[in-house]
Amino acid sequence: MRVLHLNEHLNWTGGVETYLLHLIPALESAGIEQHYVFARGNSSLLSRSYHLPDLGKPEKKAEQFGFARVKELLNTVQPDLIHVHRIYNLGVLRACLEFGPTVVTCHDYLYLCPAGSFFHRRTKTICNRKASPACFVITIFKRCLTPRPRFAIAYYRRVKTFCRWRREFHAVICPSESVRLRLLAMDFDPLRTVTLPYFCPLEPRLEPRPLPKEPTILFMGRVRPIKGYDVFIRALGELPNVRGIMVGDVDNTSAKAIDRLATDSGCASRLEVRPWASRHEIPSLLQSTTLFVFPSIWPETLGIVGLEAMAFGVPVVASDVGGVRQWLRHGENGLLVPPKDHHALAAAIESLINAPETLMRMGKAGLDTVRNGFLVQQHVERLTSLYYQVARGNPLPVSAHGSTS
Repeated sequence: MRVLHLNEHLNWTGGVETYLLHLIPALESAGIEQHYVFARGNSSLLSRSYHLPDLGKPEKKAEQFGFARVKELLNTVQPDLIHVHRIYNLGVLRACLEFGPTVVTCHDYLYLCPAGSFFHRRTKTICNRKASPACFVITIFKRCLTPRPRFAIAYYRRVKTFCRWRREFHAVICPSESVRLRLLAMDFDPLRTVTLPYFCPLEPRLEPRPLPKEPTILFMGRVRPIKGYDVFIRALGELPNVRGIMVGDVDNTSAKAIDRLATDSGCASRLEVRPWASRHEIPSLLQSTTLFVFPSIWPETLGIVGLEAMAFGVPVVASDVGGVRQWLRHGENGLLVPPKDHHALAAAIESLINAPETLMRMGKAGLDTVRNGFLVQQHVERLTSLYYQVARGNPLPVSAHGSTS
């Protein structure tokens, strides 16, 4: 079988791209020939990769060029199946649907929400509305869409067009049941809508790592308000005997904001801020962590970093948002807290820091969680089965609908 993937980026910096750069070699090993089309990135990371800058452009001219270029490429490569990931160009998407069996993964809400996030930035609240003209009014008061009208209209058109074409996709893959429920609410076919969570990129340890001598909590992710980094810092301020580590895409502006907030919260001397960690650095970070904190305040589609923590036997305290419940079982392998509530987050952290036996029990449960549904080979087997069903024109098996974790 030959599969052609389309995704805007080809690099190691994004969650989707990290997933794909682990997935594609695994699919190759399973005997499926892989091809990859991208707009920006490093072509040397994958063989049989094709650079198409217009893939990430929503303009009409780019759509016309993208349609023609991808149609030509499809005729050359002759894939048995096309797998669409994150692309902005509707012309490219149209070419795929016209060529043959097409699968799409909703890695985020790019195709469902004009803002791509189902999140109001001004009020810091999650949106549960369907896309409609009212989005343009709501964003005035709650700030979700871009303030640039040309782009806002293009993003709205992308969502409405994708939903209009929903019956043409042979399968729509969701990282969590939470995402699938949003699709079903928008009248996607439940028989073609599948929950297939990401795998954990790290191989799980045989036993949880030993507890570090100094109680340490770790935040790892983009330094953005939607990721709740400020909630993490405020919670740390209420934990005088705990050390905190923040790892992310820190720049001069965010570094100053972090320093001000840490000073105001009384934890500047206990907070260590680091730049992005490489894949090789993540294990050593987790090795020295007591608890992993996932304080996101937007509806996360899954949260791979939480799985990585569990692969080391590190329990997770996370906001109860989006697809987090796909992997975090409250009281079993971690704790759930309300989003934006740093008092509740601090209390949950403190309750575990002071209970080493519970930490180890939850760490073992986390290892079991990863082993029993989030291993690379398990994911590849499920995805490969779906590929063959779609390519042969067979209906998806009943077991594929809904959660597969």
